[in-house]
Amino acid sequence: MELDYLLAVSVAFAGLIWRAVSLAFLGIVAVTLQVVVYRLTFHPLAKVPGPKWAAISNFWYARQMAKGRMAQLGLEMHEKYGDVVRVGPNELWFNTTEAFDQIYYLLSERNIKRYRLQRRLIGRVYSAANVAKYEDALTAALERIVQRLHELDGKEIDLKEWMHIITVECLAAAVLSWSPGLLRDGTDWGTLSHSFQGWRRKCLFGVFPTMKKMEQLSPSLGRAFASLWGVTYRPPPTFKPFFPVEKLTEGYQGVVKNIVRRLTASLKPGTPKDNRVDLLNDLIQLRNDRPEFNEVYLRKMAVTNFGAGHETVASTLAASVAMIASHNNVQKQVFLEQRTAEADGPLVYASSNRFTYTKAAIREAMRLYPVVPMSLPRKTPSTGLHVHGLCVPPNTTVGCSAVALHRKEDIFGASPNLYDPERWLRAETGDDTVAATSASVRIMEKYSLSWGGGSRSCPGRNLAELLVLKVIATLFRRFEVEVAIPPDADKEAYFLFVLSGVKVKFLPRAR
Repeated sequence: MELDYLLAVSVAFAGLIWRAVSLAFLGIVAVTLQVVVYRLTFHPLAKVPGPKWAAISNFWYARQMAKGRMAQLGLEMHEKYGDVVRVGPNELWFNTTEAFDQIYYLLSERNIKRYRLQRRLIGRVYSAANVAKYEDALTAALERIVQRLHELDGKEIDLKEWMHIITVECLAAAVLSWSPGLLRDGTDWGTLSHSFQGWRRKCLFGVFPTMKKMEQLSPSLGRAFASLWGVTYRPPPTFKPFFPVEKLTEGYQGVVKNIVRRLTASLKPGTPKDNRVDLLNDLIQLRNDRPEFNEVYLRKMAVTNFGAGHETVASTLAASVAMIASHNNVQKQVFLEQRTAEADGPLVYASSNRFTYTKAAIREAMRLYPVVPMSLPRKTPSTGLHVHGLCVPPNTTVGCSAVALHRKEDIFGASPNLYDPERWLRAETGDDTVAATSASVRIMEKYSLSWGGGSRSCPGRNLAELLVLKVIATLFRRFEVEVAIPPDADKEAYFLFVLSGVKVKFLPRAR
C-alpha cells in the first residue's frame, strides 16, 4: 500500500511539474508572439522598411556585426530599402542631408554642454597654432622612418602593420618625445590586429548592454557569451601588449609607463623644468594653469592621444596610401606637388595653404574608407524626432552610415563610388566658379563623418591632420609606392575599419 501511495504521489507531482513547465513554455511563446506581432505591426516604427528579422530582434544586427559586415551593410540596406531603414526594433538609419542636420546638430545640441566645457578646457593645447610646434618632432621621426624603409630595399610588406608602426612612432614623438621601438623592430607585435579584433567583441556587447553588465558580475559568463557568438580572439605567441588594458593605476606598459613617469616627476617639488616640446608637456602646463584640469583628467587625456589615435590614424594612412598608390595619375600629381614646394624652400606643413592636391587625395580616401563605417548613433529626446514625415518616438537610436552617406551623388557629385581627388578641387559650372567650388566643398565637408558627427568632432583633429599630411607627403616624395590590393580588402569592418591584406613596396626615388 505504501509503495502504491508513493507511486501515486510521485505521478501526481510529476504531472504538476509537467503542467507548470508546459504553462511556462506556453507563456513564453505567447509573450514572444505578442512582442513579434507588436514590433511588426503596431510598433511606431512598424511601417519603416527594413529586414523583418531586424524589426523583431537585435539578434539580426548583432549577427551582421559579428560577421564584420559594417562597411557593406549601410550601402546594401539603403540600396534595397531606401533612405530610411529600420535595422533594429528601436533603431533607424538615415541617408539624407535633412536627417543628418537633425541628428548630428539638433540632437547633439541637447547634450553638448559638458562636451563644450571640456573642449574649451583643452582647446588651446589642440589648436592648430599649438600643434604646429610639434612639426619638428614629426620631421625627425619621419627621417628615421624613411631611413628604415630604405633599408627594406623595396621589400613587400604589410600596409596595415607598417602604417600602424609609422603612426605610433609619430604619435610617440609628438606626444612624449619618445620612440617605442616598433620601427627598430620592424613590427607592431600584433597590437593593431589585436585591437581590431577587440572591436568585434566590444561592438557585440554594445548591442546587448545588459550582457555587458552581467559580465562585470561574472567574467566567465561574458567569455561564454562571446564564444557563443564567435567573437573571441587569441593573440599570436609573438603578441606584445603596447597599450594599457588595465586601470591607469596598475599594469603600466609602454606608453602609460612613460606618461606616468613624466607626470610623477612633474609633481615632485624642486623638479627642474621640462623643456621638451611635446603635447604631454603642454597638458602638464595646462594642469598647472587650470586647477579644474586635475591629474586624473590629465592622465586620461594623455593616454587618449594613443588610445583614440593609433587605430584611427593608421586606418587613414592605410586608405590614403592604398588609393594614391593604386592610381598612377594621382601618385604623380602628389609627387610633383611636393617637389615643386620643395624647390621653393623648406617644407612646412603646419598652417600651410599649400599642398591642396595632396590634401584632396587624403580627403577622398577618407570619404571612401571612413575610419568608423557604421552609424554614429544618437538617442531621440523625450519630444521624439520629426523627419521625412516620420514621428520617431523618444529614446529611439538614430544615425547615418558613413559609408552610405559618403557615396551620395547629391552631396559628393558624380561617380561617388570612384576615387577622384579632383572632386574636392573641381570648379562647378556657373558664372562664379570660385564661389561655386567653395560652396560645394563646404557641403561635402558638412556632411562628412570622417572626423565625427556634426557639432561633435574629434578634438585631436588638428594633430591628426598634420601627422597624416606629413606622412603621406614624405612617403610619396621620397618613394615610388606600389600596392597590391586584394578584392576583399574591405570585407571586414566593425566599429573600426582598416583595409586588410594590402601589400606595399616602397621604392626609393633618386634624389
